Amino acid sequence: MNAYSSVLARQAVELVKNFTKALTPKTVFLIIAALIVIILFGRHLKDILLVSGLAFAASYSTIYKRTIRMPSAVELVTFGTVITGAAYGPGIGAAFGVFTTIASEIISSGVDVNTLFYAVSRGIAGGVAQLLIVHFGVGVVMTGMIALVIFHVVSDAIYLISGGIEAVPKVIYFIVVNTLFNLLVFTFLGNALLSLARL
Repeated sequence: MNAYSSVLARQAVELVKNFTKALTPKTVFLIIAALIVIILFGRHLKDILLVSGLAFAASYSTIYKRTIRMPSAVELVTFGTVITGAAYGPGIGAAFGVFTTIASEIISSGVDVNTLFYAVSRGIAGGVAQLLIVHFGVGVVMTGMIALVIFHVVSDAIYLISGGIEAVPKVIYFIVVNTLFNLLVFTFLGNALLSLARL
């Protein structure tokens, strides 16, 4: 019994030593910061983390444009905008769409005159997402496709007017690839993420 108590005492001393070594000023600061965030935002912490994750994914989803100069048809901005707008309301959805569109254009070095139209069209999509899903009973997948129609009507029309006949193949490619990609994302992840956001 004494041997067992001795081993336990040594383990306890070792645990205290390791704990005090780990308590660097940086660790203490991170623990206090985490506690403050939990106390202040408590039940909203899940929402903050979800929207932050969606914003990060949306903003970096077109980074490939830096090396591959092609239209950013594969993107998560539309998806994040619709989920955020449907779950948290038109104001947050519109803001998410505008800010993540601008962020993704900056990150992918794709800022040009069309960026404003992209941002406005995504802002509109984020603004109407909750109306479509909650008030009109439209499904998540169909709402995503409506968001794409809004985006393409606003941004592609301007792109075609400014680009002339040479812009037509790019617009067709963009519409086809963008629609197929978003159809897959909304089909497989849309309902699950919207349900998580509404918890």
